[in-house]
Amino acid sequence: MLLKEINQYRSLYLVVIGFLCTIQSTKAQTATPFKEDTVVINIPLAEQRFVTKNLSLLAKQYDVQIAQAGYLQAKLWYNPNLTYGQTLYNEDSKKFFDNNYPGGEVDRTFQLQQLLTIGGRHNATAKLAKIGVTQSQFQLADLLRSLKYQMYTDISDLYNNQSLVAMYIDEEGKIKHLVESTRAQYKLGNESGNDVIRLQAQLQDIVAQEITVRQAVSNDEEDLGILLVYPGNTYIVVKDLGIPNGEIPPYLTVLDSAKSNRPDLKLAYAGVKYSEQNLKLQRATGVPDLTLGIANVGAGSVVPDYWGITANIDLPVFNRNQGNIRSAKEAKSQADLNDSLALYSVMNQVTAAFTNLYRINNQYSQIDSQYESDLNEMMNNAIINYDKRYINLLDLLSQISTYIDGKTNLINMRVQYFNAIHAINYTTGIDIIK
Repeated sequence: MLLKEINQYRSLYLVVIGFLCTIQSTKAQTATPFKEDTVVINIPLAEQRFVTKNLSLLAKQYDVQIAQAGYLQAKLWYNPNLTYGQTLYNEDSKKFFDNNYPGGEVDRTFQLQQLLTIGGRHNATAKLAKIGVTQSQFQLADLLRSLKYQMYTDISDLYNNQSLVAMYIDEEGKIKHLVESTRAQYKLGNESGNDVIRLQAQLQDIVAQEITVRQAVSNDEEDLGILLVYPGNTYIVVKDLGIPNGEIPPYLTVLDSAKSNRPDLKLAYAGVKYSEQNLKLQRATGVPDLTLGIANVGAGSVVPDYWGITANIDLPVFNRNQGNIRSAKEAKSQADLNDSLALYSVMNQVTAAFTNLYRINNQYSQIDSQYESDLNEMMNNAIINYDKRYINLLDLLSQISTYIDGKTNLINMRVQYFNAIHAINYTTGIDIIK
């Protein structure tokens, strides 16, 4: 009698568990957001779309055009100044704006002046603006480098999580089959109810992991959608990473490439040139400008119809631009330190990226080419052998755990190798490994 009651409670428990699983599955389906489009991308397609569509990159290109316009403006010379004057009221004729006086004299005054920068300020300003154009170009190149690396990592993360979801879905289908077959055997009295529960627990564990990874997929799609400018209702699917298979160059080659191609390092060096040129500009500004002109005075002059030349210059007695010159000197010293800091940072980044790639490459190259197919075969054989009762449930669950861990590690290793290659390309500033 006691055994019969226990079996009744066990049957009731299994019914409740099955009902809860059905509710969880229904909630998961109704909570899934609807998306209209599916886009399958690979690295070449992503790179092409990124260059033409990324909004941050397009906005940054305007900075270069703005700097070029500033350089154009800096090259322009000062406009000449024209002054004209005449009689407002003629006492002789009792008329307004009458320039004619007795003796045929005409009352008019005009003066033409031109500002000249005798200290070289105009030329120094143009050169400073030209360096500003170069800085804007390096800033654009560095933004491109950073955003492309972010795109690669987002693609690899999405590939990693989508691969895990595919694995979990495949495992769920297999374990659901085992739950149904084991439940059927349990009803015939050939299996223990505990086996059904343990299989269902394994199924729910995989479902829970799938839900977690699906959230990560949504986050990856959001980040990648912003980078590649896809609408929010778009599924982004990464079928293949397309891992570069080029050889790893020697360390010194990688380091020299970084020193020659890193746009942030070039930007730091351009900052030194900018500070040097700014110091020249401030020194030139300390030299006063000269204004030359010609003047003509009509009836109002002691000498009728007087022509003369004028020259005007400030006397540098108090203000010789001392403060700005000192500030420019300090800025130059600061730029020198920033340039050295940038160089040391690049060297350390290259060393870290190269070491990481070298280590991961050794691990990745040791993976047997048949390893993944062997894992799949082991899992399929485990399902078949358990169906035929060649192995018990404990052996089955052990092989399921081995398969999931092995498959997960294989996916992670592939992604880590992909990221390590693009990290070395990122630190060198060019695709040194293709």
